[in-house]
Amino acid sequence: MKNAALIITSLFFVCAGSIAAYAQAKTSEEAGSLLYKVTGNGLTQPSYIFGTFHAICPSEMVPFEKLDSYLTKSDQLMMEIDMDDSVEMGSMGKALIIPDGKTIKDFMTAEQFAKVDAMFTNLLGYPAENVKMVKPSMLMVLAITSPKAIGCTPTAYDTSLMKNAVAMKKPVVGLETVASQIKVIDSKPIDKQAKDLYEMAADPEKSIKELKNMMAVYKVGDAEKIFAVTESMMTTDKEFQRRLLDERNIAWIPKLEAAFKEKPTFVAVGAGHLGGRNGVIKLLRKKGYNVATVKL
Repeated sequence: MKNAALIITSLFFVCAGSIAAYAQAKTSEEAGSLLYKVTGNGLTQPSYIFGTFHAICPSEMVPFEKLDSYLTKSDQLMMEIDMDDSVEMGSMGKALIIPDGKTIKDFMTAEQFAKVDAMFTNLLGYPAENVKMVKPSMLMVLAITSPKAIGCTPTAYDTSLMKNAVAMKKPVVGLETVASQIKVIDSKPIDKQAKDLYEMAADPEKSIKELKNMMAVYKVGDAEKIFAVTESMMTTDKEFQRRLLDERNIAWIPKLEAAFKEKPTFVAVGAGHLGGRNGVIKLLRKKGYNVATVKL
């Protein structure tokens, strides 16, 4: 699973469900951005927060030359997980596997597995049998972000930002661990994950269209609109949204505050975490920080 890092981080932005088209996305009373400058509340130097998209076509990305100047001004890069930590990343392989020696076949009928197998053969060029031991939520991301599905070889801001930071000799730190992210994934039982995977396989084009719609929203460059669409796609599982977004956002705030006070920090997290009433931006403002949009 050489793409494990991309798969696991993608899960926190590409979720199963009904994503509204961009034209139907709610608008916020305040225009958003993808990049924010954090000052005030005793900080002597500014820090920056950027909303990423974990698996995206290169043509849809914000050019890195627009970001590097802000990374250069910072003394460290903070990400959801420390992708520069080989031990941490090495723990990922086992975390992707269904426990107790089971496979997705144990959670599906033969007919359901046949649908999943057809989707994998069509989108990825190999049978689902080859990856049957991988957790269904991971398989969903693997299928939907395949080059055939989205028309490009997807890339991630995370890996590029990490490489740039390392080249600048800036430390890379994580807000959480692989284990804590896996705990969120595992809060949805495997049988429910398998049901979601089968439903995707029954109509792959629907999920592909939804992901492309999300990319279109991201390209507009407004974290509030991105959150609105993220929220709309999770209306049937508000409890999972709470665990996926709200609880993690709240847990990040003390870590962000400590980092900002220690040194100027460039933070890169999934854009879905920035907007909304429990988003990182409003939570920081409630703490007394001045969080201003930076237009890219």
